Amino acid sequence: MKKKSISIFGVTGSVGSSTLELLRQRKNEFDVVAITCNKNIDLLLELSREFSPKALCVADENYYLDLKEKAGKNIECFGGNEGLKDIANYRTDIVVASIVGLAGLEPLLNSIKNSSVIALANKECVVAAGSLIKKQTKINDCQIIPIDSEHNAIFQILDGKPIEDVSKIFLTASGGPFHGLNQDELSKVTPEQAIKHPVWNMGKKISVDSATLMNKGLEIIEAHHLFALESKKIQVIIHKQSIIHGLTLMKNGALLGYFGKPSMLNPIDHALSWPVCKNNDIDPISIEDLNNLSVESVSDEDFKSIYLSRYALEKGGFYPIFLNASNEVAVNAFLENKIKFLDIPDVIEKVIEEIGHSSNKSLETMGNIEEIVMADTEARIKTLEIIG
Repeated sequence: MKKKSISIFGVTGSVGSSTLELLRQRKNEFDVVAITCNKNIDLLLELSREFSPKALCVADENYYLDLKEKAGKNIECFGGNEGLKDIANYRTDIVVASIVGLAGLEPLLNSIKNSSVIALANKECVVAAGSLIKKQTKINDCQIIPIDSEHNAIFQILDGKPIEDVSKIFLTASGGPFHGLNQDELSKVTPEQAIKHPVWNMGKKISVDSATLMNKGLEIIEAHHLFALESKKIQVIIHKQSIIHGLTLMKNGALLGYFGKPSMLNPIDHALSWPVCKNNDIDPISIEDLNNLSVESVSDEDFKSIYLSRYALEKGGFYPIFLNASNEVAVNAFLENKIKFLDIPDVIEKVIEEIGHSSNKSLETMGNIEEIVMADTEARIKTLEIIG
């Protein structure tokens, strides 16, 4: 059997680590071509000795010379943003794209030109430049497979089905650690409480997004681009057990669901194996796991983050970029105890109100990376001004 070639962008993060866990189980099926990290070159070098890639890249160029010296002459090394773009020019069957934030956009666009499948874990890039990404995948005949659990669930449900047959999709949210608390209780929430997710083991930023439900707001925008669905056909529901990862209501009235234990391994394994379904050692779902599952509707009026996300999607242009960038800065300010938990969506709303008028492009016509980066920077500066 011919091995698949694979590159992993962000190999030292949680998605990269989960991918390597799967590759260790299936070493006879994959050749690792390139791996990248942000600055942890010691772990990058350790992984290069295990998986023997052709090339390495460290995103922080301050570590480039050290990486090159330690790697030796038999492996090509790259550094900085330009290095990430260059290493993305290696041709591979699969690219796992898990660089966080807009730093992953240009490497992603290069990867689309040089890969058959993108296993995508970067929602920020889709939120900011979804139309551009989809346009490039069509031109280059590249398949994007999302590997966050909710969008991967919807992808698996819809794989091979006409989108015209879909009446509505449901993205599930655990509700985070503060589901059911009143405004007074939420006003006293601390960063330490916000990063303790009841089900998933995630990074600090995404844990706070889960608590505010901004992660679902961003996922609405992402789903719009990935599945070509308008906002009103994308609904959010609370499902605290995290067993149901996605539901799709078809036009014939059938409700199709994807069920699985909360793990990143299943969606990543699906992307690595697609279009076939492989046996694996991942803990399978059982009928007993379906006992006592609960779901409840989410009202946009009750969650400002979801309301703002739909508003940004409706306005188009730079609005989703402003939303995403201001959220990142506001969350970081909360984690540093500079603002309260309930201030996060209020800050985002003020940013959108104050600079939203500069958004004069439609999502369909926007395609200039420099403009996207400038809009992102403008929102970050404005957010810092508002926070003070």
